[in-house]
Amino acid sequence: MLLPMPASGGLKRYLGLAPMLDSLKRPPGSLRWPPRQRFIATEMGRAALEVYQQAIASYQAGARHEREELERIQQAWAGERGVEPCDALVLGETTAKDRLPREIHSALADCGLSLPDVQASLDRLFKAGLVGPKGGGGPLSAPRS
Repeated sequence: MLLPMPASGGLKRYLGLAPMLDSLKRPPGSLRWPPRQRFIATEMGRAALEVYQQAIASYQAGARHEREELERIQQAWAGERGVEPCDALVLGETTAKDRLPREIHSALADCGLSLPDVQASLDRLFKAGLVGPKGGGGPLSAPRS
């Protein structure tokens, strides 16, 4: 038995593909990179990660281990650099060697980060000067309409 196709949303929504396909789209304002672009932490990124790790170590060594304090430390670190707290995880994955976004995603999949989350994080880290593309260069220009 065939189900009637809904009036709005079209065939993709009818087949249940619209949310999945929408999740693969690049968010507005995101940077365009060449396929297979690898990223590596800059010197500034390595220093920022060291500051983050020292702050977390101080928190862990302290007597109080309240979640709010940890979140405050993470937010302060991120706010000073114009990034998000979860970007520290992505930055950490780029310090040892250059990585593809999908490699970073695989390493952090258990943390709940999707590939679009990783790509957005790399964009923020690049704009903040904490990571750079391997071999230099920068993002591709916007496509012509």
